Amino acid sequence: MKSNLDKSLSNGETIKTKVKKERKRPKSIKSEEDVVTEKPAKIPKVSKKEKPSEPEEKENTLINGHIKVSQINKAVFVVFKKIQASPLTQKMINSLVVLLRDDTNAEQRTATSCYVLKRLIRSTGADDLKAVALAASYIHCILSAVPSIDALEVLETLKRDLAVGSQQRGKEDSLAAVGQLITAFCILQTPQFAEAKPKLVGAVFEILVAQLKGREYLVSLCADILADSFKKLSTANFEEYVWPLLQPQLNKPLSGLKLNTCDLLLAVHLTYPSILGREQLLASLWPKKPLYGQLFELYHSGSTIHSDGVYARLAAFLEKGGKDSLIAWQQYVDSKQPLKLNAAKAGVIQVLGHLLLNFKEKDEQTILDIFKPTCVQFLLQELSAVKGDNSEAKKPSQKELREICFKFEGSLVLSFEKQLQNEEIKLQLLLRLLEQRLQLDSVISLPRFSQQLINQLSVESLQKLYDYYSNLLGSLADEDRVSRVHCLNQMQLILQHPKLDKEGKWRQKQLRHFLLAAVFHLDVDKKPCETTNASAFSRQCSERCEEIFFGSLLHKCSGLPALCKLLQKTLSYLKKELFKPDVESKIRSPMNEGLRKAWKQVEELLTKPSEESDVVGQTFEALILFVSLALCTRSPLSVTVLEDLIICRKNALQKGKKKANEDLKWQDVLTDALLQLLLQTGHFWREFVNLVATALIPHLEASNLEQILEVLNMNRNPLSKKDEGEEDSDEEMEEEQQPEDSSEDSEGDDDDDEEEDDEDEEGDEESHLAQIRESVRQALVNDGDADDDGASSVDWNDVDEEQGQRLNAALEQSFQLFRPKSRKAQAKERPTKSERIDNTSLLHFRIRALDLLELFATKKPIQPVILDVLHCVFQVFRHCSGDTKLQSLREASLKLLKKLLAKNIEFEPKQDKAPILEAIEQLMSTADEQSEEDQEGSKQPSNRQAKAEVTIWRDKCFAYLVSQGSADKEPKDSAVWPLLVEFLQMWVANRRSRLSLASFEALFQSGQWQGVAPLAVVLASHLDAKKTRSFRRAQILKLLSEQFRRLETALKDNSSASKEFEKQLARYVEQLEAESNSPKELKLLQKILAQGGPKRQKLLEKVQVLGQKPQPKKTAAKEEEQVTEEVKEVEDVQQAAEQKQEKTKKKDKSNKANKKHKKNE
Repeated sequence: MKSNLDKSLSNGETIKTKVKKERKRPKSIKSEEDVVTEKPAKIPKVSKKEKPSEPEEKENTLINGHIKVSQINKAVFVVFKKIQASPLTQKMINSLVVLLRDDTNAEQRTATSCYVLKRLIRSTGADDLKAVALAASYIHCILSAVPSIDALEVLETLKRDLAVGSQQRGKEDSLAAVGQLITAFCILQTPQFAEAKPKLVGAVFEILVAQLKGREYLVSLCADILADSFKKLSTANFEEYVWPLLQPQLNKPLSGLKLNTCDLLLAVHLTYPSILGREQLLASLWPKKPLYGQLFELYHSGSTIHSDGVYARLAAFLEKGGKDSLIAWQQYVDSKQPLKLNAAKAGVIQVLGHLLLNFKEKDEQTILDIFKPTCVQFLLQELSAVKGDNSEAKKPSQKELREICFKFEGSLVLSFEKQLQNEEIKLQLLLRLLEQRLQLDSVISLPRFSQQLINQLSVESLQKLYDYYSNLLGSLADEDRVSRVHCLNQMQLILQHPKLDKEGKWRQKQLRHFLLAAVFHLDVDKKPCETTNASAFSRQCSERCEEIFFGSLLHKCSGLPALCKLLQKTLSYLKKELFKPDVESKIRSPMNEGLRKAWKQVEELLTKPSEESDVVGQTFEALILFVSLALCTRSPLSVTVLEDLIICRKNALQKGKKKANEDLKWQDVLTDALLQLLLQTGHFWREFVNLVATALIPHLEASNLEQILEVLNMNRNPLSKKDEGEEDSDEEMEEEQQPEDSSEDSEGDDDDDEEEDDEDEEGDEESHLAQIRESVRQALVNDGDADDDGASSVDWNDVDEEQGQRLNAALEQSFQLFRPKSRKAQAKERPTKSERIDNTSLLHFRIRALDLLELFATKKPIQPVILDVLHCVFQVFRHCSGDTKLQSLREASLKLLKKLLAKNIEFEPKQDKAPILEAIEQLMSTADEQSEEDQEGSKQPSNRQAKAEVTIWRDKCFAYLVSQGSADKEPKDSAVWPLLVEFLQMWVANRRSRLSLASFEALFQSGQWQGVAPLAVVLASHLDAKKTRSFRRAQILKLLSEQFRRLETALKDNSSASKEFEKQLARYVEQLEAESNSPKELKLLQKILAQGGPKRQKLLEKVQVLGQKPQPKKTAAKEEEQVTEEVKEVEDVQQAAEQKQEKTKKKDKSNKANKKHKKNE
């Protein structure tokens, strides 16, 4: 073993040399595997003749480099083997650190550290970037976590194992220089260097400064490391130990410096201004006169994009130079436009970004002087190019430029948030961007960029920006509608800004402007005019102004009283404008006679407003005033809505004067009006109805809830022109009027109805056949006989071959036209535009109706309301789950369903809870209907995932109803308990049941229900080997084992249930001892019994004994029987569905045959 280790060490782990000739630096490493494993680099082997006789017997230290294998901790080889076999993890680093830090044997720890560091240091000189980075990370972790390692000794090892000549020749010297820089950088990051002695400081910087004479990439790397290291050195240490080393390299005029050495000189000036002041720096760079253009040319003329720190130091140098240096740089950049090289573009953008983030002068006007139109145009052009370029194949410089542009966008936002203090400068800078590109977000990749900048403006600046957009509306070209709409959107954003909430007068003034634009034709000066003199803004944006007006009117409205006051002021202003002379021709939507009559009632309402304490009066007032405003615009809303609201207000306010034969209550009419308002396009209608309904819900009744629920009936379309509901109700009334005893007549009526349906179907078939006959006749017509009466007769003897081919093709085309389409073809047919509009309107209408249901459940959480709303919302969710076109309605219904399940029902004293039982029955019956529909094969393919989600939420609704039905009572004394026990018995006894295992699991997971312990007892009572099938027993045991935490908590609070539960388990164990048992049941039972007291421990021991007994052959047969039972259960379900389908088909055929027979008779 020892000889093998010696051999491996001689190949790369140790250095067995005495003279300088033998101490050669290892060759470059080609792969990461060689670096991290036992061979980080190749070393020439020493021949046996030259090999010392006893090299291992000499004294070894970290400095002289000789290691005894016996001194090395053998565990380190295991660690390196793991490193070689798997990717780097924190666990591997920790294991290596522990070996080097916690070893109590000092000699062994020293030798192991020597071995590890030699190996890692050599790896930093590898010709593999990943291997170098990996080795550097290990070195940094070890030096930071192991304080016993001396950094000076590491440097000695570095100089010896990665030696670099005075003149770097070849690739190996360059790689060794990289390794030295990286190792020195690792030492700079350690805690040792923070408290370093002068000797260590001098040694580290001696290695770094020596590389300033190397190749360009080495100088660049070295300069970056040096510039960052200056932050860790005090002024005294730098001046005494580092500055003398740097002066020979940096004390040169600008013509003798390269970019990296010049950058290092700027770093010295910025970090230690007392050592190298600005005047000294300028004198060093330009002995006669500063020529900033030469400096800028040095930074922007190359083709390399340098590190971010290089441009950050240039920006800091310009900022400290004041206005003169900044203007000089701006003029230089403008003179070089358009920039062609990516490096120059990246340099300019990075300098601008750092100036924005680090500008410290009080006079921020200089920032505006830099961002001249040429500069802003260049920036937006580059940002736009980056956003529009989505191609993956890019050059490295293009990728870097892309990242720099993203960074600049963030710098601009951060400067508005934290750096810039002058509000006027912020506004002017934003305006300069808008002057070049009005729609900033179209060229900026950062989301909501313009909104983020606007949010940082003050109130005064927001008002000025609003005026800028407002004035821009009239100056844009007539055909530039997109820009006008964008300006209006930005004006709406500013108008609804939180900072302007207290500016009531200013907001009211702007709202009036939007009101005029929505009601009147406006000229260029935004004053009412004739249609012919209307400006382009008035023609194109009046509808958008209407939306902004109503949306801003309702924005953050504190309540109904505040809304009424705002509407009164607005309508009083509109009244003055409407009754000015010659105003009729200036209105976009002139008043009709009905609106004129209703307007008089509106004027009376303005003179006598309702009191704030009168909620119903204020509700009607808000509705009447808001609808009046909407009717003055081009709203499709009917005037009858306003008339109905006025009549309803009179009826509602007439207390004690109700009519005896009143057909409709004012609540019914008002609910219909609210639903009709929800049909209108515009999001503001939804906000308005929700605001009004919040105050009105307590005054509505159960019938009004039914009106809303009818809208969400997914089996009918509430927007259909033909009112199917009325027809159905008429038919029901006729049937009710008939005597109950006339069963034969009713059967005869049913037959008549079926005959009528068949006649309709036959009529459709006959018309279809007639079309086919006509098409065939047209195909058989000769060219010259098209107008003859006898054209349908064809003499086939006179038909030649060419005419026969023509007839054949015409007949084939004719029959293809009337070929019935398949289901797939019908599904692919795209609906018409009107159908799509109707479907979208219905979808939005139903989503808005859900808001009213939520208000009902929130304001009146009583039993009938919650049960009706819960059932309706679940049905909507169930219907929408399988339809991809109704996903928005599905999400809205699911959101409301979650809220309902978190709400407790407010019961009246001694209230009957029988409706909850009916709701549970109804819920589970809908689940059965769902399964039958899926099995019978509907038109749409069943979506398993959607069906599973519906089942999950059905079970949650079931658990919610059970918990609410057991509230304020013992679960066993509640009205729900008998139904639950019945369901449980049906589930255990039958293969097909309404409930599933997940239903009982939902009960266990319901945090509000206190019946977990009694339910567990009932479940345990069904663990009967004689009565309950093994499949059901396994399901019960699985449920109890998975929910044991909730079960144990419940049993601790209920001692009687706990005793009964253990009694049932003991009975079941006795049965298992007497009869054959299933290994699966025994495992689940052991898991249940493991959580309990001494009684369960005894039972557990018995079950463990049963598990160790050899299972008889019957067990396997029973297991097969259990599998067959599961298969039979599925087959029974499918067979029942198929039988039902066959029965319906046979019934349809027999009915049709009977009807045809009657007709023939």
